[in-house]
Amino acid sequence: MDKQTIETYDREAEHIAQLHSNLTPDRLYSLITAYFTKTGNTLDIGCGIGRDTHWLNQHDYPTLGVDASVGMLKQAQQLYPQVRFIKDSLPDLTRLNGQTFKNILCSAVLMHLNKANLEQACLKLLTLLKAEGHLILSIRATNATDHRENGKLYEPIDIKAFKQFFVQQHCKIVLEEQELEPARQLSWYNFVIQNKSNPDSL
Repeated sequence: MDKQTIETYDREAEHIAQLHSNLTPDRLYSLITAYFTKTGNTLDIGCGIGRDTHWLNQHDYPTLGVDASVGMLKQAQQLYPQVRFIKDSLPDLTRLNGQTFKNILCSAVLMHLNKANLEQACLKLLTLLKAEGHLILSIRATNATDHRENGKLYEPIDIKAFKQFFVQQHCKIVLEEQELEPARQLSWYNFVIQNKSNPDSL
């Protein structure tokens, strides 16, 4: 994950916690309810303050939260002390080697990666996803010409190539949609991807 982005999250963790605590991602939760397997082991990558990790656990998706920012994890552990969180980051996620999950949520993370690391990160997600498991991805665009907002990287992602990558990895794109966030006039892309490949081939 982009170093400057992590540093920004560390520095502004308390402010971000206050902001995110008052937001409810209704569409994301409806996708989880529709596609994730109840009681299936679940991974929340880029969990931030732990809001979604907590929601998942409360709704019978036993979930581990992972984030690259120490500051954000500190907020998460204070808010939800009963939830398990660890520090790790894409594209490597080395602390999760050997583990697999039925459900994986990766919301508002991939655009914080340098373009050179995107394919490696996506491959890592697939090695963590059980056969027939579901991966929910959300990606946010930016209007900033330098692709940074207050230090955080929002790397443009070629959506056509992004989808083609998963098809080539023998995945099924179950759902794809684009939403506009009216307040900031920003585009969000949501994907639900099912792992149809043989785990031994990844």
